[in-house]
Amino acid sequence: MLCLFCKKDSGNSTSTEHIIPESLGNKDYTLPNGVVCDSCNSYFGLKVENPLLDSHYFRQARLRNSIPNKEDRMPTIPGILLPGTIPIEMSLNEYGKGFLPTREKDISKLINTLKTTRKGEMIFPAPEKPNDYFMSRFLAKVGLEILASRVLEIPNGLDDIINKSELDNLRNYARFGNPFKLWPFNYRIIYPENKLFTDGNQKFEILHEYNLLYTEFFELYSVVVIFGIEYVINMGEPTLEGYMEWLNKNGGKSPLYMDDNSIPSVPKSFPILRPPF
Repeated sequence: MLCLFCKKDSGNSTSTEHIIPESLGNKDYTLPNGVVCDSCNSYFGLKVENPLLDSHYFRQARLRNSIPNKEDRMPTIPGILLPGTIPIEMSLNEYGKGFLPTREKDISKLINTLKTTRKGEMIFPAPEKPNDYFMSRFLAKVGLEILASRVLEIPNGLDDIINKSELDNLRNYARFGNPFKLWPFNYRIIYPENKLFTDGNQKFEILHEYNLLYTEFFELYSVVVIFGIEYVINMGEPTLEGYMEWLNKNGGKSPLYMDDNSIPSVPKSFPILRPPF
């Protein structure tokens, strides 16, 4: 068995590869052991996903949506309490949102400030969009894993994906990167982060979902939606021209919501659902 990314022997690999990271709420949708070797699994976690998910954007989004990491710890948001300029961390607990001083030595200072100050401010960083470089490499990795998940039941299907030279540029970009050349991706909001969907009498939120789009120009695109934002990357070459033409011909609708942008209309692969809080 060969690894999807480095193409080295992965028959003895024991780590589980999550197509979407656990820190974005995915517990169920994984690839069998060996599809991604232990070395590549570890690399993506440390060098691609960690920097991305540790950004202010994703930390705040995960906190808003109450999504813990794989160790079941909630993210915290660093900030400053004024007056006093006390470094603090906002988090969620059983009582709702709360904050504590970042440094243990500031506990008494914080208590004294709260006792003696009638009015103060808490300042937190604005959640700017994630770093484009880490985001594009993440999308490249996810796209290839979506494709691999689709061919698992096809005889020799995974071998065909591993041996397909047309995917090697994206494969190498995901695994090794190229800081001097960004693989472009498109992103746009297609529904609000906290949108409620209805299935009969049940209401739920969609944390993320994905699909593949094959256009009339014989281009393959990965379409991933995270917290209502659609990210699209071309899996064959670093261009979005074909996708933009597809959007124009289809009235700007998402490939995941062709009939009605409020209700899932096509058999997307594995939307991650949860009841609203």
